[in-house]
Amino acid sequence: MPDTVGQLGWRHSKTAVTSEKAQPYAEARYWSSSVVTRLLYLLVGIYAITFISLSLAEHDSFRTNAFDLGNMDQAVWNTAQGRWFAFTNWEGGTSRLAAHVEPILILIAQAYRLKSDPKMLLILQSLVLSLGALPAFWLARQKLRNDFAALTFVAAYLLAPELEAANLADFHPVALSASFLLYAFYFAARRSYALFGVFATLAMSTKEEIPLVVCLLGLYIAFVQRDRRVGLATSAIALLWFCLAFFVIIPAHNKTGASPYLSRYDYMGGSPRDILSTLISQPGRVISALFIPQKIEYLRSLFMPVLFLSAFSPVTAALALPDLGINLLSTFAAMYTGGSHYSSAIIPFVVVSGIHGLANLSRLLSRFGVRLAQGFVYFCAALVLVFSFQSYYTYFLRPLMDHFPSVTAHHRLGQEILANIPADAGVSASSSLNPHVSQRQRLSLFPETTTADYVVVDVTSTPYPIDDANLYYRLTNMLNDGSWGVVLAEDGYLLLKHGLINNRIPGDFYSFAKVSSPRVSHPMKVSFGELEFLGYDVKPDGALHGNDPYASATLYWRPQRSVAQDYLIVLLVIGVDGATVDVEGYQPTTLWYPTSRWQTDETLRVDVRRLPLQGRKSATVYLSVVAGRDPNDPAKRLPPLPSGTQNIARSADGTMLKLFNLRRG
Repeated sequence: MPDTVGQLGWRHSKTAVTSEKAQPYAEARYWSSSVVTRLLYLLVGIYAITFISLSLAEHDSFRTNAFDLGNMDQAVWNTAQGRWFAFTNWEGGTSRLAAHVEPILILIAQAYRLKSDPKMLLILQSLVLSLGALPAFWLARQKLRNDFAALTFVAAYLLAPELEAANLADFHPVALSASFLLYAFYFAARRSYALFGVFATLAMSTKEEIPLVVCLLGLYIAFVQRDRRVGLATSAIALLWFCLAFFVIIPAHNKTGASPYLSRYDYMGGSPRDILSTLISQPGRVISALFIPQKIEYLRSLFMPVLFLSAFSPVTAALALPDLGINLLSTFAAMYTGGSHYSSAIIPFVVVSGIHGLANLSRLLSRFGVRLAQGFVYFCAALVLVFSFQSYYTYFLRPLMDHFPSVTAHHRLGQEILANIPADAGVSASSSLNPHVSQRQRLSLFPETTTADYVVVDVTSTPYPIDDANLYYRLTNMLNDGSWGVVLAEDGYLLLKHGLINNRIPGDFYSFAKVSSPRVSHPMKVSFGELEFLGYDVKPDGALHGNDPYASATLYWRPQRSVAQDYLIVLLVIGVDGATVDVEGYQPTTLWYPTSRWQTDETLRVDVRRLPLQGRKSATVYLSVVAGRDPNDPAKRLPPLPSGTQNIARSADGTMLKLFNLRRG
């Protein structure tokens, strides 16, 4: 029999292969070992290079955030300095252990000896996830004895939208568990228990619930592989570690005395005991929370790429139950819509159970002929490849292309401004700037400023955890009360220093609101009182994609004469049933550079970051100009009047201008 791995880095002797039970249900179908090896490493390399590049582009275009790259980088940087798990970037405590138990951060901190930079976390994450393809290949080749099928399941792993979403969701240690758990399962299946122990330990060190997965792996070893001593010892150690992490370490470091994420299960009770009691005594209440359309779609998107073959290997599919249950029982939508890092420990067992399910079906078909069984493997593998690409295209690539990361002059200017902050200063930074200044002992997310010497914000970016209006009022109050002064201000960036006497914001700050020669994608000429609307850009200019589809818009304006008062420029998203889906009435431009300051020789831009569909298939975006402070007041809207003979579409009451439609692709 040929070597099961060929020239891969991990080689196994023929004896190890033939020691397993013979698999007469299908003939082995191996390609040239060197060809398979090259294809495998090519897939791994393409994934690693692609996602390292994408992750770094996300960071350089200020699309990483305080939650969680800023948090993680500060905790890792502190750990590298000997202050294990220390961070101040979260109001829940001063130790990362108040939120999660992730001892792998101690190991990850060693990478900062090479270069102390949050980009190291993004690079490491992409590399580790890419290498998870190797055990997926080894396992599929061993079980299916077919190189094409083995490479197909490699693709199923690498193309899984939930894996790729985890890779681009800043950095989370638990994302690494996707790779570690695949290695752990593979070495457990090979009965290489020393290597299994290494990877099981690495996996458990990524987050406090992963020991529950390892506990199930121990039961699998004990009762499926019948290595009782190893399996039961594994389960006992893993269960002990889970109890220690969840019931001792987190409560000891969190001021509330419990995990801060229990609130996502409040409908079942306020404590682990109450939650367990509800699960047992009121199963109907729990089941009703499970069977909602979003959660059913989540299950479909997870298992469809492997053709639901997992159903034919329920024992291996059950290894995903801890994280699957945590996600499905939660009321936090991000956990059951496939985004972020929440499916990291599920994807390995989707792939594993898909492989085992196909192997089980092939074994059954071999009773009717070996060729039939082998043909079935090829057929199913081809379908897995097709559906994996379809899922990747639908749930990852198209949403990514809707809002592809791009580094602009605005982002490069931001890096120059951040370079003016002393390395030892305490900083309060807005969310998108936070991970770029996170390697310091005193860091907070604006508007928290208790320990800050400097405040730095980008008013054109997300104001999370507050809104744009709140951001404006807090910053202007800080300047007006004399406790903070302006160090630098340009193109929407504002750098303040505590105790500095200078509350004047220079004119360069307002450049984000002005444009000299706009290229308007959808030109229009419509008058709203003294204001002339010149048209708009929308991105994406077409169908929207993904689980959270949204568009961004830029509106172009010119005052026709001196503007006497401040107007609100409002975009409303209205469904086909007439219901208002979203209202965007407070933008950075009109807050910081209100219409009463607009000059007749200026062209102004008003950017609206998010126009969401919020679960609808389609909606229409309308524009209104409101002479007041209530964006929803139709009585204060200025009527849109076309310039010349241009035809325009208005709302039924004539107070709003119809701009464009939003629709799902």
